[in-house]
Amino acid sequence: MKENTGHIAGLIQKFLNGQLTEEEQEQLDAWLNNNSQNKKFLESFREAKHIEDDLAIFRQLDANKAWKKLNEKKGKGSRSFKRWSLGMAASIVFLMGSYILWRVALSPLESENKQVAISKKQDVEPATSGAVLVLADGTKVSLNDDSTKNLAKNNNLIGNSNELVVKKSEQPIPLQYNLLIVPKASFYKMTLADGTKVWVNALSQLKFPAQFSAKERRVILEGEAYFEVSPKRDQPFIVESKGNEIEVLGTHFNINAYSDQVRTTLAEGRVEVRQNDQLVELHPGEYAASYKDNLIKGKADLAHDLAWHNNEFYFKKETIKNIAHQLSRWYGLDVTFRGNVQLDKEYTGSIERDVKLSQVLEMLSYVSDLKFEVEGKKLIIATRT
Repeated sequence: MKENTGHIAGLIQKFLNGQLTEEEQEQLDAWLNNNSQNKKFLESFREAKHIEDDLAIFRQLDANKAWKKLNEKKGKGSRSFKRWSLGMAASIVFLMGSYILWRVALSPLESENKQVAISKKQDVEPATSGAVLVLADGTKVSLNDDSTKNLAKNNNLIGNSNELVVKKSEQPIPLQYNLLIVPKASFYKMTLADGTKVWVNALSQLKFPAQFSAKERRVILEGEAYFEVSPKRDQPFIVESKGNEIEVLGTHFNINAYSDQVRTTLAEGRVEVRQNDQLVELHPGEYAASYKDNLIKGKADLAHDLAWHNNEFYFKKETIKNIAHQLSRWYGLDVTFRGNVQLDKEYTGSIERDVKLSQVLEMLSYVSDLKFEVEGKKLIIATRT
């Protein structure tokens, strides 16, 4: 039987309503017997309280449209979606070219899937909020304490483990840059002196002044951050990153500069990206990517590019090497490959980021031919034997 998501969704709906014909029952049985996970998938619908909504999502063949609907459900607080995404190893996995949506409710530590070797004691917690602030005078301040305190002599820097706020000062402050360092297994949010909000991803650094100059608002980024810039027409906001300048007046955008390539993705507003004598203007839903002396722009996959900011891992045709980099940053791991792992082979899948490592590895094991083993802070990825 051809495995078509719309057809399967129809069969499931009829099955739950007791309306299957004999031929349709045979088709459903063939699908159930084709993969052990199909039975678990069907059982999850038995327990759902919003079956119609879930099946409507399942019918979607377009991954981006399906993802948008899932986010809409998440925002409305659907009970079935919360159980789906926050249950024991609940995950959404897009498989094969048709992007079939799986819903799997498995215990990460008691699963029958033997491709993930990880004990309860070895399991790794997701990243937590925290950072290190290096003041302009070289003083280092740990931002891992829940208590809020003044961090600078002029009392304009206030922070704790959750957020750093740069207060607008009535007194002039010399244009000196402070440095926010977000290590592995961490993330952090800050509000700059002009009201701009910045979410900084793991293994990233942001240089910022305690007070912007009258001419411009400039920060310097290494790694990845998402910006919501307060509009000021006479004082453009500029992000400098590896020879690139991203200039905005007021907008929402993401910059990924972990590698030699700097990728800017625009969610709202308008930005200009400059590299040397090249310039491109972005509109919502577009990206600019620079590598060495090349600067290009194109249509962005917002679900993919903004996934980290939306608290999700969203791997869409990603190599296991790129996936490993993300896991390494988020869980504070050293990743090694063992055996003949095809580093250029692509995989697709997604799961929320605020879950333990075992749950992410469970998801990956379903969409790959790989097995995973954790030894302390080391993740070993190997081919299945």
